[in-house]
Amino acid sequence: MGEEERLSAQQDRTWSLLIGVMMWLPTELDAYLERVAGLSHAEYQVLRWLSLTEDREVHMTRLAATASVTPSHLSRIVARLQKRGWITRSSDPADARRTLARLTDAGADVVAATEPGYASQVRDHLFAHLTTEQSEQLEDITEAVLTPLRADCVELLPPRASR
Repeated sequence: MGEEERLSAQQDRTWSLLIGVMMWLPTELDAYLERVAGLSHAEYQVLRWLSLTEDREVHMTRLAATASVTPSHLSRIVARLQKRGWITRSSDPADARRTLARLTDAGADVVAATEPGYASQVRDHLFAHLTTEQSEQLEDITEAVLTPLRADCVELLPPRASR
């Protein structure tokens, strides 16, 4: 195998570190959310993103992009959350081919009760280890990597905070 076919030592180490973060940080957050709210990280992200939208309602396609789950995975998540009374689904009155997901008051209560601890976990496991400059660099780097993969996900995020 030629040199150009392999990652450099630095690229290989960086890639391994990134894979480790992508594997172990969500695992830590899953364990925390399961313990405090009986939710997976993916389920919580769906509830959380709905709570951040105006009217707590959004098309399922957009919700899948913002919560970073596939549409089929989102359907299963929403079905579970519906059974718990935290989300409702309905046809969009403007376009019956599209489905709207809506956060219920009970679902909003779950997010309100869980968000402070979740934010603390994210800060403790991620941002506490970074300087402000590193945090800004991480934002820039992750946006640069995600944009060519899923520009729709990036476009749906809240705007960048002024620096």
